[in-house]
Amino acid sequence: MGRGSIKLLLFILVGTAVAGLSLSRYSYSIEPTGPAAVPRSFVVFDGTLYKDKPSLDAYRIRPITLLYESRLFVPNQLPASMPPETIVRTLASELHGSPEPVVLDIERWPLKGDGVAVQSTVDKFVSVLLWVKDEAPGVPFGVYGTVPIPDYWRAIRDPASEEFRSWQRDNDRLERISDRVDALYPSIYTFYPDRQNWVTYAIAQIVEAKRKAKGKPVYAFLWPQYHESNRLLGLHPLDPDYWELQLNTVYQHADGVVIWGGWGTNGPEPWNEEAPWWQTTKRFMNRINHFTPPPPTSLKVQ
Repeated sequence: MGRGSIKLLLFILVGTAVAGLSLSRYSYSIEPTGPAAVPRSFVVFDGTLYKDKPSLDAYRIRPITLLYESRLFVPNQLPASMPPETIVRTLASELHGSPEPVVLDIERWPLKGDGVAVQSTVDKFVSVLLWVKDEAPGVPFGVYGTVPIPDYWRAIRDPASEEFRSWQRDNDRLERISDRVDALYPSIYTFYPDRQNWVTYAIAQIVEAKRKAKGKPVYAFLWPQYHESNRLLGLHPLDPDYWELQLNTVYQHADGVVIWGGWGTNGPEPWNEEAPWWQTTKRFMNRINHFTPPPPTSLKVQ
């Protein structure tokens, strides 16, 4: 091989290495590839609200309880107010002995901005978590989409950027919440059709959740529709291959997934066995069930 050929080969090799490093700060593919065939624990929860829904046990999709604001608060309460303690304790006592996780969905309190307001939010969440733990000490409790904060634009920034670091500092201010829960439930819903940015966002949310979880499980919330904040695409179903990409991404990086959906403008929507998202989900479950160990029969806190 001549000297010129050697120089050319070195140039190609170096260029390829640099390009590989610059493609992404995370290791991922935007192609809808199947899960890696490595035995591991991965739990899929059904958080959907469809009516006339069949049992999903055959697919090893487990139930999960979500306590929404409509059940925790009384009508016309001010946004900054606490839910009545008697209501919270009663709901928790009814769940005493439940083998499945319970997730509190409270989205009315500020998670960023004014320090005094954020501190008040933390105090409120801690109080509510103390109440439910008093009434159902063996039930694993979590909080939906709180730690980390679901901030799309800061989460997709470079980890060395001030925007990304400010997002992490905001998450650190919520640490007393993440320390009180039994698992973290980051929200990684879809705002835009840009798949590469969604993957960046999803992995950043999961990685940050793991940082704050300190070894506890991380179960990500997914929704096979665009978030309603998107004026053009809101509530439109995701393309099946986009949904498959999302399931596989969570499988590769988290401990499990909570699939949400089924709520329409007039309440619960009817179950559709032929829905593309469900057909994709069944294929996904069939794949992972071949080499994923069965989840424990109970997820109770020991």
